[in-house]
Amino acid sequence: MLTRQERQGGQIIVVFVLSIVVVIGMVGLVIDGGSVYAQQRGQQNAADLAALAGADALLNGRSQTQATTIAQGVAATNGYSNGVNGATVTVTYPTNTIKVDIGAPHQNYFSGIYGQPTWQVGVTASALSGTPDTASGAAPFIMPISDFGSDGQPLSKYLQASCSETNGDGNTGCVWGNINGDVPANSTDWAWTLYGENVNTSTVDAYLEGFCTGTTVDTTQTIAAGTNPYWGQHNMGMHNGGFKFADCIVGKDVAVPIVGPPLPPSTTCTDSTETDGCFMGWAMFHVTGYDKHGTQSHWDGWFLPGGIQYPSLSVQNCEGSSCPILGKPVLKLVN
Repeated sequence: MLTRQERQGGQIIVVFVLSIVVVIGMVGLVIDGGSVYAQQRGQQNAADLAALAGADALLNGRSQTQATTIAQGVAATNGYSNGVNGATVTVTYPTNTIKVDIGAPHQNYFSGIYGQPTWQVGVTASALSGTPDTASGAAPFIMPISDFGSDGQPLSKYLQASCSETNGDGNTGCVWGNINGDVPANSTDWAWTLYGENVNTSTVDAYLEGFCTGTTVDTTQTIAAGTNPYWGQHNMGMHNGGFKFADCIVGKDVAVPIVGPPLPPSTTCTDSTETDGCFMGWAMFHVTGYDKHGTQSHWDGWFLPGGIQYPSLSVQNCEGSSCPILGKPVLKLVN
């Protein structure tokens, strides 16, 4: 028969053994957890690089099938080959993005003792690519493609450095205007647009009021990929009465549609018989003032250089070579 002291000694041993098991389990969780975090970080890096590589492929005119191959190849280069060692690399195309999901098992060292030999680790990355084809709060006037070089950048004579002096209107900035046409007649002319609607003074007035107050006009325009719709006005005139709300955009950067002749092999604007005033892309214009007198109406200011992504411009429908020719290419992680 065990003495009381012997029984207490046996209980201490049992408690000690159980404590050791708990301590080992906790240490194991810490070690395995840290290892999982390291694997997750590596997987995330691989997913990010794969998504950016696929998005870059789309930006350069590759198909989604080709972009998928490129994205999975980059993931493999970074240690995660689809179908190898339990890894999955899935590439999908939500609206305007490429999404890469990587899943892979983590081999546990201690947690297997408790019936968990592996943990599944999953990460995702999404990248956006394209050229801006949509503007929110776009200006109600169009400007000519002849203000830009073959690289899609504004000519230096229309940038701030060349347009900073006071002009004949009494404002700083270069001057656009004078010809009462449906589309810009030359490189220093402009024309109203309501994006396909007939232009008259009251609608120009309403558009500017809506632009400035946000209460009248929906200024978000979506351009189908690869199209060049006609955006010139359909009745000539500078509609001087429409300028009364123009003060609200003086001193601001506004998205402006750039127009010109149709892109070859087309000979007219998309779904139109017009041979000029076709949409060519978006540019940002800094408005320094406006002037209206008689048959002459001017917008004063300068174009902003490319290479900056402005909040009012976004990628919606275009991919790669089907995008409009103007606007900074967008390539960035969004998730």
